[in-house]
Amino acid sequence: MDKYDVIVVGAGSSGGALAARLSEDPSRSVLLLEGGPTYASAEEMPPELLSPSSIAAAAPGHPNNWAYPAELRPGMRLPYPRGKGLGGSSSINGCYFIRGTQANFDSWAKDGNDAWAFDRVLPSFKRIETDVDFESDAHGHNGPIAVRREPRDRAPEFTTAFHSACQALGFAEEPDKNDPHARGGVGPVPLNVAGGRRVGTALAYLLPALGRANLTVLGNAPVRQIVTKGRRAVGVVAEVDKTARTFYADEVIISAGALRTPHLLMVSGIGPAAELRKHGIDVVQDLPGVGRNLTDHPMVSAGWDLDVPFTKFSDRGVLTSVLHWVDEGSELEILPFVTKNGDMLSAANVLERPVQALTAMKGTSIKAVTRQARSLKHAMLGIIVLEEDSRGQVSLASGNPSDLPVLEWNLLSSETDRIRFRAAVRMAYEVFRSPELRQIGASIQGLDAKVVTNDKALDRWAAERISAGHPSCTCRMGPASDPTAVVDQHLRVHGMDGLRVADTSAFPSIPTRGPNATAIMMGEHLAQMMNGQPN
Repeated sequence: MDKYDVIVVGAGSSGGALAARLSEDPSRSVLLLEGGPTYASAEEMPPELLSPSSIAAAAPGHPNNWAYPAELRPGMRLPYPRGKGLGGSSSINGCYFIRGTQANFDSWAKDGNDAWAFDRVLPSFKRIETDVDFESDAHGHNGPIAVRREPRDRAPEFTTAFHSACQALGFAEEPDKNDPHARGGVGPVPLNVAGGRRVGTALAYLLPALGRANLTVLGNAPVRQIVTKGRRAVGVVAEVDKTARTFYADEVIISAGALRTPHLLMVSGIGPAAELRKHGIDVVQDLPGVGRNLTDHPMVSAGWDLDVPFTKFSDRGVLTSVLHWVDEGSELEILPFVTKNGDMLSAANVLERPVQALTAMKGTSIKAVTRQARSLKHAMLGIIVLEEDSRGQVSLASGNPSDLPVLEWNLLSSETDRIRFRAAVRMAYEVFRSPELRQIGASIQGLDAKVVTNDKALDRWAAERISAGHPSCTCRMGPASDPTAVVDQHLRVHGMDGLRVADTSAFPSIPTRGPNATAIMMGEHLAQMMNGQPN
């Protein structure tokens, strides 16, 4: 019988860090199961997973992208990118490495999760990183992930002008976005880039740990079900070489991401009882919050251009600057990419796999496909609402564990979110029509005075370009008295023994910054808890 002390399901941002840290104790046996490919060294990894200027692995049909069929809003269906393989989405993302804010974590604590107050999680953030730019006590100096910011020469044709335009509009300069006292403004984007490579949990945590005798990593081994005995998790069933294998453990930790973790719980009998019974699944534990409360950072993906060519680098990041501010009751973000979409995505990469790409795009909205194809010749400008009120859900298509879940975001369903996007888009318009940016010919495609001065036209413009990429909160953390909570503050599933969840699904609320740094911190923080070393 295959028996371990701990099984971790999913080698992504949280799971990768968690498995590596848990296996530092040589007396603890750890099995890490990953549904996608794994690698023995960085040299075995596809180059697009390593290049910080490439997000080609996020393209439909790529073997490192799950490309889940998703409905972002009624009538708008797209393949939703999620990392598949060692490092998960930390291997395919844009290397944005900004922590959640102090206010985010203090809010988590206020909701009954005091183990996640900012002063408790800061040491875990510091353990992740080696910040090469700042030496204060707020930053780590011996962690596995190097964090740096691009100098102005990364995009000299744009970055200085963008900063000047934001400051002329009254925004403060914010040189350190990870400073605990940061309050918003314009500043450089912290990036997890070192030696010309994207450094996610594959390079930083897992590859260095592969030589440990107590750590077993199995790739191409999707987990189909959690094995329970009464209300105790005792193992999992995974598909290995197309054969079902059962692995047992004293403790099972699900880190499959905010889309697959709730699905795995539900097909294993843990979730909303009525939905489980509807699909012929025996109820092990009735938890109404499983799969509900899907929260994201809705983003208007606008094209933008310059009069001069963008400077190309294959070994540097695609993000130099970001603007944060608060309006209409939400933190908002303007995030310019300084490389054309076609160069980041590499159209040739998609053409190498036409059958896989077409399969992944089956059912995709034609208008969305056409707009994305046209966007390849432009750079991307992200205009983002960081605190949405709209909510989606992950639900079952059937009781078959091999069937994909139904994913519905309901973006822009709340009038408050539409109001927030009006404010965010209008600010982006003001920034780009500033003298500093007009002087270099910067412009946002399809956005003019007629659109920004008309609410209905602006709503339509935003809805046509809406996207998302940070699913969270579908198995949210909270005390047992909260009927929507799925896990407690130690990430133990309510009503179950031997079962935890550690990924962005467990966020009580979505951080008001991109979630990758916080997801890795969650793995670090849980490892400390399990090692009996609370911060």
